Amino acid sequence: MISNLQKAVVDLFYGVNRAKKNYQRLNPSEKVLAADGAKGIKTQGDKAIETGAQWIGAKRAVVMLTDQRIKCGDWNIPLDMIKTANLLKIGSLFGQGQILKIQTNDSQYYQFGMQFNSAWINQDVLPLAMEEAKLKVSTFSWIVRVLAVGYIVYRLLGAFDIL
Repeated sequence: MISNLQKAVVDLFYGVNRAKKNYQRLNPSEKVLAADGAKGIKTQGDKAIETGAQWIGAKRAVVMLTDQRIKCGDWNIPLDMIKTANLLKIGSLFGQGQILKIQTNDSQYYQFGMQFNSAWINQDVLPLAMEEAKLKVSTFSWIVRVLAVGYIVYRLLGAFDIL
């Protein structure tokens, strides 16, 4: 339930339906099979999925799987160039998500983080290795979280004249 609400909000924020319609209008020979608001990164090699600073500057766009390619902003990955594709299902307190990991024939590596969408599982043009995964929290993320909690506690103590 929460996952569906989150996906609807993310799709609205990213304008997924509008982007999908525009893409299909401009590319009538392609069929969009799945589309989601996503954050995407390129990695050096096959990296484990984790939170971290690399996601701060991540590409934020609609990622689309068509019958010919994966498209995310100005990234264009033809399906015949994909060597491996893994769909990692992740869970949190706030619902389910998924990370699509792609390796191309020319050794480019991509990760796309998005809300859970069964359309990626139900399609048949991109062979996906499916697995459950746990998102590793980087040292950077732990430091940011500790600083944020410390700041909130400081502000609360100040607001109640405890300091």
